[in-house]
Amino acid sequence: MGKYFVRNAPLTGPEQEMMLPPNFAPRGSSSALLCGYSPHGAGVDCNPNHRRQNSRTLVCLHITEYLQAGAPTMAELVAETVRPWKHPGLKQRAVGIAGQIKGFPFEDQLHAARMLRMTKGEEGPVNTHWLAAVYLFSAHAGLWQKTLMAVERNQIDFTSIRLGDASVREYILYRTAKGLCSNKLGVSFEELADPELVNDDTLLLVLGAALIVRYGPDIMKIGVAER
Repeated sequence: MGKYFVRNAPLTGPEQEMMLPPNFAPRGSSSALLCGYSPHGAGVDCNPNHRRQNSRTLVCLHITEYLQAGAPTMAELVAETVRPWKHPGLKQRAVGIAGQIKGFPFEDQLHAARMLRMTKGEEGPVNTHWLAAVYLFSAHAGLWQKTLMAVERNQIDFTSIRLGDASVREYILYRTAKGLCSNKLGVSFEELADPELVNDDTLLLVLGAALIVRYGPDIMKIGVAER
């Protein structure tokens, strides 16, 4: 039997409404990317504390309100982002290293400057998967040189990238970036949980990319005033 008893009939509309949860509010129109990031804040439903009233988790999709009201800590944001990950050890490690920093993680000032150049003056919604990949590519000077020519607005030509003698760290960042562009993490939880393979600085970059995908470009402003 189909989901609805009646189709293409006068009662179809009321019947569909009866199938919805109580107090359901349809989302505004937007381009949903992975975790539902809405570039214009459509569909945001937050109380003054920026949490849904029927939830104990941070699920506000528009980070601008976080910034205006006083941002949550990086540990809180990371904890919510890694909550679905099926690796307790990795989740504990991720929240632990996120608790050691106050603002959004950049490798250095050059990394932040590269990201500013890539996003400055651009209009219209940005593909958060693309932005997260660019964030990872631009974190390392050597990897940025290998990938820059393949990067265009909201798209990356991975077929033209040649890593050559890439370091282990460059390869981890590249795999993560490529995976995020396909709605995947790109690196296994076991690999990320191994501190000998992925050190804390590299894991912070992976977490930063995951935050960009989830919350959008404004997440990179977290902690700017405190630096």
